Amino acid sequence: MANQSNQRPAKRSGGISPTLLAAVFLGICILIAGINIGGGVRKLNKTLEEKQFAPTNTVNVPSDMGISQKKYLTEEEAGEYLNLSTEKITELIKTGEITEYVETATGYSISVTVLDNWFDNEAYQNKLRSNAASEPTEDNSEE
Repeated sequence: MANQSNQRPAKRSGGISPTLLAAVFLGICILIAGINIGGGVRKLNKTLEEKQFAPTNTVNVPSDMGISQKKYLTEEEAGEYLNLSTEKITELIKTGEITEYVETATGYSISVTVLDNWFDNEAYQNKLRSNAASEPTEDNSEE
């Protein structure tokens, strides 16, 4: 009996070693993961290309980007451009402070140049008024 316990089991010939099987399995897993990552990168590149080169519509562009490139603005856009309400722009047109505009079926169309000139003139007039208000009045009446 002692002889039987010291003997090793006989090796099978022609069998696949567990180490080789594990290496093949690991290689297949790495290959599948690489394919998945590659597909994700291609999808991401395609998405980025679509976003970068898609045509932009100025209606959906934020106001600070789209308005400055236009030559004529609606009263809503003019209000955004000058940081005034639409009602104030309409009032300026009706009172004659803004004289150059085109009345359309949907409202008014005003040149950006006209708005810039009006704003510059208004800023200049405000500066004159504030300077006149801050200057001390001289009393030259001597009795």
